[in-house]
Parts: sequence; structure tokens; C-alpha cells
Amino acid sequence: MDLISNRTMNITQLAMSGLVERQHAIASNIANVMSPGFQRKEVAFESQLAEIREKEDLKDYIKGQNSIEYKPPMMDVFTGEIHQYRIPTAQEKAYLQSNVYDQFKPQLVNDIYSGTDSKGNNVELEREMMDLSKTGTKYLVLSNLQRRQFTELSEAIRGQ
Repeated sequence: MDLISNRTMNITQLAMSGLVERQHAIASNIANVMSPGFQRKEVAFESQLAEIREKEDLKDYIKGQNSIEYKPPMMDVFTGEIHQYRIPTAQEKAYLQSNVYDQFKPQLVNDIYSGTDSKGNNVELEREMMDLSKTGTKYLVLSNLQRRQFTELSEAIRGQ
């Protein structure tokens, strides 16, 4: 495991990438607010992030239930129970070594649910400006989280 690579930073980086894609889509929507027949675009990625988080949780569970190196059975001195450690199966090892972050790809989709005007355009400028503001705020929060992570890492390296 890399020193500066952890779950929070990886998921934050993916979320920021998705938000950048969303800002591009919103900018395109705003630019085409008067284009006849233009259908607004949206970027969906939150469900992918939730799925990645669930897969990472499963990896943590598997790691907690297994031991990579052999450990003999151990008796609990308080209860007398014998704790067995088991070695992960080949399938579990393959899953633990897989990179779930590579599966992330924000999806650009047409918004077919919004009503259209007389020229077939469904872009509402007020909605786009509000979405742009929300997206920018989310990006700012995530970039502050990344900055805080790097600050803590830097302080640990300097021994502060």
C-alpha cells in the first residue's frame, strides 16, 4: 500500500473527477440554452461511488475474517474458546487484489424528464446556474478534504 494512497483520498479524487465532468455538462447546457432541439445533459456517478465504497467495505470484512499468513489456533483465556484463523480462498485473494477504482466512469446521460419549450429545448438557465453553484460547492469541500489529508501527511513526514 502506498503511503499517500488511502480510501478517503481515492474516493475523493474520483468524486472530484465526476464533479468536473458534471461542470462540463452544465457549461454545455448553458451554452446551448437557445439552441433549438437541444436536450440537456447530466452526469451520474454517485451510485458508482457508493458501489465502490461497498466493495471496499467487503474487502475490509474479508481481511478481518481471514489471515494471509498462517497462525495456529489460539485459545481465549477468558472464555476457553478456540479461535481459528482461516486462509482466504483463491477467489477472495483475487478480489482483495482487484482494483475497484478502475471501474469508475461518470455517465453522461440525456435528461428526458424535463419539459421542452416550443423549439424542443429543455434547458432552464436558472436550474443550470443552481446546479453549477452546487457542483462548485461540492468540489470546494472535497478539495479542502484533500488539502487537509496532504497537510496531515506532510506534518507526519516532518515529525510535527
